Amino acid sequence: MTYVNMKTMLEKAKKNHYAVGAFNIVNELTAKAVVETAEDLKQDVILQTSVKTVKEFGAKELMDILKPLAQNTKINVAIHLDHSRDIEYTKECIAAGWSSVMYDGSQLSLEENIANTKIIADYAHKRNVTVEGELGAIVGVEDDIVVEKDGGAFANPKDCKKFMAETGVDALAPAVGTAHGVYKGEINLNYKLMQDINAFSPVPLVLHGGTGLSTEMFDRMIQSGAAKINISTAIKIAYCQGMREYMDENPQQNDPLKLDAFVGDCVKEVARKHIRLFSQMDRAPYAVDLHTHSTRSDGGDTPQELIDNAAKRGVRVLALTDHDVIPPQKIEVNGIMVDPIAYAKTKGIQFIPGIEFSCETLVDDVHIVALGCDFHHQKILDVNRKIVQSKIDSYYQLTALLTEKGMPIAWDEVLNYGGIPRKPEDVQKKIIFNLMAEKGYTDTWIEAKLLCRNNPEYGIKRKKPSAVEIIRLIHEVGGIAILAHPYLIDDVVRVDDGKMSRDDFIDWLIAEGLDGIEASYTYDKTTYGGELTKEEIIQKVKKDYSNRVKIISGGSDYHADYKRTDQKVRDIGECGITYEYFSNNALLSKLEGGDQNEGTT
Repeated sequence: MTYVNMKTMLEKAKKNHYAVGAFNIVNELTAKAVVETAEDLKQDVILQTSVKTVKEFGAKELMDILKPLAQNTKINVAIHLDHSRDIEYTKECIAAGWSSVMYDGSQLSLEENIANTKIIADYAHKRNVTVEGELGAIVGVEDDIVVEKDGGAFANPKDCKKFMAETGVDALAPAVGTAHGVYKGEINLNYKLMQDINAFSPVPLVLHGGTGLSTEMFDRMIQSGAAKINISTAIKIAYCQGMREYMDENPQQNDPLKLDAFVGDCVKEVARKHIRLFSQMDRAPYAVDLHTHSTRSDGGDTPQELIDNAAKRGVRVLALTDHDVIPPQKIEVNGIMVDPIAYAKTKGIQFIPGIEFSCETLVDDVHIVALGCDFHHQKILDVNRKIVQSKIDSYYQLTALLTEKGMPIAWDEVLNYGGIPRKPEDVQKKIIFNLMAEKGYTDTWIEAKLLCRNNPEYGIKRKKPSAVEIIRLIHEVGGIAILAHPYLIDDVVRVDDGKMSRDDFIDWLIAEGLDGIEASYTYDKTTYGGELTKEEIIQKVKKDYSNRVKIISGGSDYHADYKRTDQKVRDIGECGITYEYFSNNALLSKLEGGDQNEGTT
């Protein structure tokens, strides 16, 4: 790649809903640490220099250090002058080789800010240099620039529109509640203001004062429109603390190179953490996952862990669909019982309670996902009670049969699987499959499932309601019914009065009121044995059913597999649907949870 200005990298970030990290460096060591980290992660980066740092080194001298770092790397690197209030000095830095500059006229009147910023923009653009402007007052200390708490002010959207139109800046930093330096009190960010400005902004938006914000805050700001995020104080803290830590641990050490290496690693760790987060490189492919499990059935994450992990993956809508289990009204969070919808909202997630009903006694893997129901309606409670008793009886029989056949599994092992005590009604069959694999009876839980399903010797069937019965029940209690993983169902389906093809079976369910079908699903990590790829199944389901059902759904069937194995691990949001589809779908958009981007905090 090469040494560039910010224009292309920020426009790309704005378009694809991620942010580029901009790190204020203080010397060659910190600059090298940031560039090497970004290159290792294959992410573009911005090296920022304060006016104070530039004056300490000299403009030409500092550029002689930084420019070779930018030019001799495999990524795009911009070198940006941060918070300059001096027009002539800004021009001097442009002449010295800076590829981007920020003129900070936020302390001036709107008209003065516009006039001065336009002078810089006109000068810079003739030299292929990008310009960032600022509106509103960001409190705190940024090198020698001090804005007292009482002097802070949010950006005015009307002023922002005028400012961008008249200055021609390439990026805008609106004040939305962040602060420079270390936060000393409650952080109140105005996400809605950022969204409102982003809605009309022709240029990428910048978030200053990133040090000290939480992962959830960063995620929500990126979702709200931040395409560049500044990190300054965290780099300085890592640098200084690294020095202190090394000297405290090595008081007799006098090798500066070893000290530099240790401090460089400290700076790299800070840069790595922020670049991974801002770039959304760990973000799930899908923002909406409508099929997940927790420890309330056979998943490995508690409901809190599930929500927390979804937030880390950038998931915006999450449905908890435990097997045949009424969804919780309260979940435990740090020892306190709280509303899961409210807790998820603090993480920027819309939480949707659901159930994955197991249906059809004679057919495996016919599962109907129920969303939006009154899950405490007496009718659904009565049906669930019958399902639970059938599960207890059949799963207990299966463990006894396996033990009899030389694969001992004690019922107590099932009840306490994973160190989590559970009631008999909370047992799921996959727990037995997991134990079979962990005890070495099969290589994987998938093989265990296939053994029990395909070998009549182990074919203990529990009585399950028909899919049609469940669809009708879901509608009676105000919900929507979605057929999960249709291609896990056998090609030929056995029903009470004979057999029919899978396609005919699905047609029957549609005729009986099925609302949706799951298209995007982790077939490559389950018992699917067909010839179609995961992508081919998505396209086939869309082609066959888009005009026949109201919802083409998707979900990962996440079970926190990573806690038990490193093989075929499903991750949250690996499969699902887009947020745009969710928001525009007449049924899905009305589900409980609400828009998590409403409000200012």
